[in-house]
Amino acid sequence: MKNIILFLIFNFLLAFNISAQVFDCNCDNRYEMEIFDSSDINVQTTTYSDTYNLQMDIYSPDEDVDICSNRPLIILAHGGSFIGGSKTNPTMVDLCETFARRGYVAASINYRLATNSSVLGPISGLFWMTNLENGIKVIYSAMTDAKAAVRFFRKDFSENGNQYGIDNNQIWMGGNSAGACLGPHMHYINSLDEFVSGIDLSGQDYALNLANQNGGIDGNSGNSGYSSSISGMINLAGALHTIDWIDEFDTAPIVSCHGTEDETVPDECGTILNSPNNLTACGSMAIHPIISTFGVTNDLLIYDGEAHCPWDVNAIYKQQMIDFVTSFVYNNINCPQTDLYEQNFESRLVYEIDILGRASSDKQDGFIIKVYEDGTVHKEYRTNNK
Repeated sequence: MKNIILFLIFNFLLAFNISAQVFDCNCDNRYEMEIFDSSDINVQTTTYSDTYNLQMDIYSPDEDVDICSNRPLIILAHGGSFIGGSKTNPTMVDLCETFARRGYVAASINYRLATNSSVLGPISGLFWMTNLENGIKVIYSAMTDAKAAVRFFRKDFSENGNQYGIDNNQIWMGGNSAGACLGPHMHYINSLDEFVSGIDLSGQDYALNLANQNGGIDGNSGNSGYSSSISGMINLAGALHTIDWIDEFDTAPIVSCHGTEDETVPDECGTILNSPNNLTACGSMAIHPIISTFGVTNDLLIYDGEAHCPWDVNAIYKQQMIDFVTSFVYNNINCPQTDLYEQNFESRLVYEIDILGRASSDKQDGFIIKVYEDGTVHKEYRTNNK
């Protein structure tokens, strides 16, 4: 009988040690590498802007295998020249899935395109890049939608008990091509005055009126009353309208990937789609030297001789991009925990069980497993009620 009990104890502890990484919320056990299987990932579609009926797909480890409640959040926006594309873009899905398998929460958003009736419409929207006022409206609309997506999670954190289990102080914004432009515009433009002053004189009155009629620099896409700030950026072949928006106060880390022969979004400063009649934009290779002079943490992967978003069509390049981006994010998230067993367990105790999975009492001796509200797990052997 004694041998049977010891056998059960051994196998329980073996199983627990195998699954302990799933429950551990410190960076030694997650975020750097994929620790969950694809079958463990839950995808939930939700509307984040009732105003414009905008949806996002939220990827996270299922609560059955991950009880952490303070996970960094990565919000991603698809490409498509602000004319097409959706949250199911394959590159965005791949990134969301790999981040979720690493233990993050990730979201792929839809945002208003130029062809949306609330922006320019199905005809004018096709040629938005040829007209300054149209370009202002397109980037303003998409940028403020992305801000509403950020605020959606902070609102949920404050009002709905943080049902997505995020750390509301660690929200990154990223994207591909057009979607990659949203993060830099969100972070480098800090006020309506700054937004307007960075635009050519001929478009400043239009930009000011547009913003004033649509909720200011944060827009009217919903979830007002919460911060739109982001902790970092993932820029995959994106750009800013002007580098004049960058200053020493813009300190969020940014990681970029860009091809040197990109004729869609210029890697340096140039015209969109390489047409002399189109609006100008400044890509990754123009942005990074400036932020480096300000001491901002950044990294840039250059695809020498490659065109626009080579990772979209080349599996080797895609894996290279994913490894580069996920490594940068891991090295720049805030993970104060160093060892699970040395943490201060002041978080609220959710439940404690004995080795047979039964609820334990304060007077019970033996192996006890305690699970806390912040997702940490503590194992102890209790003797003589100590």
